[in-house]
Amino acid sequence: MSETLQELLEKSNRTLILDGPLGTELTRRGFDVDRPGWSARALVENLELVLQIHLDYVAAGANLLTANTFRTHAVNLKEWNPAQNARELTSIAVELARQAAGNACLVCGSVSPLGDSYRPQTSLSEDWLIEQHEKMLDDLTSAGVDILLVETQTTFRELKVILRLIEKYSTPTMLSVVSFDGMHLLDGTPLPDIAELVSCSKIVALGCNCVPVEIVNTVLNSLKDNQLPKIVYANSGYQNAEGTWIQSLGANLDEHTELAKSWIQQGVRILGGCCGTEVPLIAKFAEKFSENSV
Repeated sequence: MSETLQELLEKSNRTLILDGPLGTELTRRGFDVDRPGWSARALVENLELVLQIHLDYVAAGANLLTANTFRTHAVNLKEWNPAQNARELTSIAVELARQAAGNACLVCGSVSPLGDSYRPQTSLSEDWLIEQHEKMLDDLTSAGVDILLVETQTTFRELKVILRLIEKYSTPTMLSVVSFDGMHLLDGTPLPDIAELVSCSKIVALGCNCVPVEIVNTVLNSLKDNQLPKIVYANSGYQNAEGTWIQSLGANLDEHTELAKSWIQQGVRILGGCCGTEVPLIAKFAEKFSENSV
């Protein structure tokens, strides 16, 4: 794609379509992600499947394609493949996304939190966070991603580290956080505090992912004082206290799409799908929203 993210966002009537989850699609197509390494294992065991999922999202109408780098931090590889070079694996992931994207999409590099996304670790040392995230950001920018997608962020402490680090990179960066109630991060930080912090950073879009559709409007209201374009990619459901996945309105294509219309009216310019959603949702979003806002 010849246009940059900033140029695309400057088109005030354009809703950009982000792809959907890779882990969900890997599982749906028979690849076992319930192992150490999660979706990153597919970069070693089944490259063709990763490429095909990317291609399916491109065919569905995605404008932004996310490389499979959610679990390619060096520290994550130690659990299952310590001999694997993190930079090499990250480069492979970006190259697969680039191959699928062609001239149709921009490629995002996923920057995940360190540790379990749903059980935020607040005791990790700041020096260690800096070391791990700086390596990841270096690997992604060296691989040539068009966008850094800092996603599924759950703690104010880790978020502040990442925001400081991205200051030295010229790559456009989007930030997406996780909330349990639409008003707070998982560590309890009020979302308006995030909106204020991000106002002084190089972030070009702000929003949420990995949340049930039912709380997205509340998230957007919590972030309303920040004037950046908003990004939302929600789940098909939620995980209850026992760890069981419960389907919600997000699992229904029509309901999810109707809710997305209200999000766009609240300033969402980048729209995709997260856990439990599938390629048809992205196709529906592209059909309904890719040309004009609602």
